[in-house]
Amino acid sequence: MLSFSKVTLSYGFGGLVGLRNYELLVADPFFWQTFVNTLLFVAAVVLADMALGLVLALALDRVSRAKSFFTTALMSPMILPAVVVGAIWEVIMAPYVGPLDFLTKALGFGNVGWLADPKLELFSLAVITIWQTAPFTFLLMLAGVQSIPPQLKEAAKVDGLSTSEAFQEVTLPMILPAFAVSFILALINSFRVFDVLFMVDQGGFNPANALLMYFSYDFAFIPGFQGVAMAGIMVIAVIATVFAMFFVSAIGLRERLGLSSEGKNMWQGLKKRSKKVLKGLLSWAKIPSFNVPPSVSLWSSYVVLLAAAFMSLFPLAWAFVTSLNTSGVITSLLPSSIGLENYVAAIRQGAGYLASSLVVAPVVAVITMLVAAPAAYAIARYKVGGTKILAWNLYVYAIPSIVFLVPLYSLVSRVGLMNTWWALMLVYPIFTLPLAVWILVGFYNDVPREVDEAALIDGKSRIGAFFDVILPIIRPALAVVAFFSILASYSEFMFALTLGQTPYLFNFPPTGAETATVFVAIGVTFGAGHPINYAMLSAAGLLVSIPVIVASAVLQRYIIKGLWFGAVKG
Repeated sequence: MLSFSKVTLSYGFGGLVGLRNYELLVADPFFWQTFVNTLLFVAAVVLADMALGLVLALALDRVSRAKSFFTTALMSPMILPAVVVGAIWEVIMAPYVGPLDFLTKALGFGNVGWLADPKLELFSLAVITIWQTAPFTFLLMLAGVQSIPPQLKEAAKVDGLSTSEAFQEVTLPMILPAFAVSFILALINSFRVFDVLFMVDQGGFNPANALLMYFSYDFAFIPGFQGVAMAGIMVIAVIATVFAMFFVSAIGLRERLGLSSEGKNMWQGLKKRSKKVLKGLLSWAKIPSFNVPPSVSLWSSYVVLLAAAFMSLFPLAWAFVTSLNTSGVITSLLPSSIGLENYVAAIRQGAGYLASSLVVAPVVAVITMLVAAPAAYAIARYKVGGTKILAWNLYVYAIPSIVFLVPLYSLVSRVGLMNTWWALMLVYPIFTLPLAVWILVGFYNDVPREVDEAALIDGKSRIGAFFDVILPIIRPALAVVAFFSILASYSEFMFALTLGQTPYLFNFPPTGAETATVFVAIGVTFGAGHPINYAMLSAAGLLVSIPVIVASAVLQRYIIKGLWFGAVKG
């Protein structure tokens, strides 16, 4: 409706205008440039994610030592808030003082404007995104690889299959469900990149690397033409809906609920067609048969994992080294003097904002669990809503959040909750609930029905059985849901930026309920076009990541299981 209306940030609703907003949109050359940018960006990120994810999963499955270290190292970019990722890579790609610039000069290429050269800006954005998103694809692939029965691997050896034949005949067909889901999720996640782009563009609009998400946000809240912005957002919604339909089809809802697989089963049909396509592609490619000696396979796996672990951890290590620089303006690769002054200054300046994040995130997690736990139980045990509720859940999860931004902004403004914690606490569950319900349905299905029946025989009511018996059994699942809810709400940027402040109002220093979250403070403070204090930026980014890093380290085993139940297992 809004896309067919004249709506501005300053004057509000101005009546229906038919297709005028769409005419203005297609006449804007920046729209087409960002559209092409988005296609190129998504293609590059998805292909890299899939290739890296598969190679790393196969390598980790092959080794027997240091698996926990490699998993933790490779997961580290994924758990970092996207704003922090943007901040860290601003330091890595900084002109004259960043390590990449020193590397290119050492190789004889001179200074390279990774974030300033129009020819490299989109490529640089893709590299940063791949660094953060590839670990998620790796974990999904790893879940698929580790689900291959050992008997099949042994049978392949007994049958004398070569390394390439075993990969084509056993590994690829068995990980096809994980591969398909990973591919669709990589499409979905790469299509909604916003936070990193905001950071590397320092809050401005740069046509060279702007994506559709950022273009629509900029149109809605900088000049404030929200009707035209909604037309752009509807383009995003249509594309995302196609992705979501494939995701919902591939995930196997009927199997998830334990319903009969008779009748129309889209996932089974998709899997059969995918296997035929895979077989045809392999036949067409004519991959020669070859053997890799076990010792070569093992050591090459360690080399790949060590290289990947270095690439995952080096940006974090470099940000830490930079954060210790107390010489003010950074003019050299290594700090001339070190200390903790930047951390002290970051805490002093950001304590109020961090308090906002630490208040909002746990409240959102509690709301999410209070709603998701009984809802998922009703869906899993009593098939409430059949597959429709789960399908809608997955659709909301797959749709970029910007689709809801302008309507929710208007609603929050009308009810007087702008610049308050309440706005974020009430909005964030819209996006945390779908994944929470989906994960919990998988865990509930893993609990035998006999447990419920035994509790009822012992005289407990259904509600009593749920609270006294079922919930204690799935405590690890609740921990996973709490972690993902806290991670999503703690590090969320776009809604906090929009509902916690407006382009015309940002309250410094923070006061009371008008406090913005810490990531908005980082994004606005270091993304306002002013000279960047890279040492302070590094210190602030690392400080606010500590809660997430600690929680992920404690819950690592459950997180991987949650991803398995939440994305691959049907």
